[in-house]
Amino acid sequence: MNNLFVCNGYSDNISIVDINSFKKVGGISLKKDENDRIGPHGICIYNNKLLIANNYSNSLCIIDIENKIIEKDFFVGMNCNDVKVVNDNAYVVCGDLNNIIKYDIKENEIKEEIPCGNMPHSIDIHEALNSIVVSNMNSDSITFFKYKDTNFISNIRVGEYPTKALFSEDGSLILVCESNIGSDKCGNISIISSKDLRILHKIAVGNSPVDMFIEKNLCFVSNFGDGSISIIDLSRFMEVSRIKVGGMPRGIVKHKENIYIGDNYNNLLLCINFSNYTKKAIFIGKEPTAMLLF
Repeated sequence: MNNLFVCNGYSDNISIVDINSFKKVGGISLKKDENDRIGPHGICIYNNKLLIANNYSNSLCIIDIENKIIEKDFFVGMNCNDVKVVNDNAYVVCGDLNNIIKYDIKENEIKEEIPCGNMPHSIDIHEALNSIVVSNMNSDSITFFKYKDTNFISNIRVGEYPTKALFSEDGSLILVCESNIGSDKCGNISIISSKDLRILHKIAVGNSPVDMFIEKNLCFVSNFGDGSISIIDLSRFMEVSRIKVGGMPRGIVKHKENIYIGDNYNNLLLCINFSNYTKKAIFIGKEPTAMLLF
């Protein structure tokens, strides 16, 4: 795990950052010509390759990391926001379709369309639980279902404009970013039991939380509206720290002692040391969104 791959939504490319040296060491253009608009927005790993969900081109693409080329590109549905994979099946949230598309990558065909709420924005999978959770921004809800039995689908009402929903590492909890985008109110992280889908706790964070990263009993939250990072202790269900980083933090991941944050406004990648809060920054592409360590 030496490289960080960053989707740059406006530059239509993927930046590659060596986390050991904290330097940009390469990039992968997703454009076929200069007039293309791609809008990479979601990213995951498929067979040691990158699988990218693209907003503007309404497609998925598979990227050969070693050769830095697009190996395959296929239309899926309107406004692909995020993607996760189980075996050879890609589950894609399409914001304009209000569906989760189950796409068989090997057979190159849509296998199923699973209904969810309005404008689905993120998806997470917990394979041990055979479960998927999706955040639906415009219906203030999350959708929860078992991917081996899609007859079991639940929609749970949450706070305003949920931008992200993640399973805890053991799968017992679902964490939801309730962003309250467009208001002066702070956002919240709702904690939901994956067993009975009850809301257990609601934790106030910064303005417009948009992304999360979970490591053991800690949850790291990027607050897009006020340029801060909230740190939540999941054993005590409370915010234990808030770090001012500036700009408009969006994608967030943590590795060892460092937190990596994409500044969507200044087109920066930030590196914050979790022990002493020292900060480094490098320029990457325009409008960094999702990020992946691999």
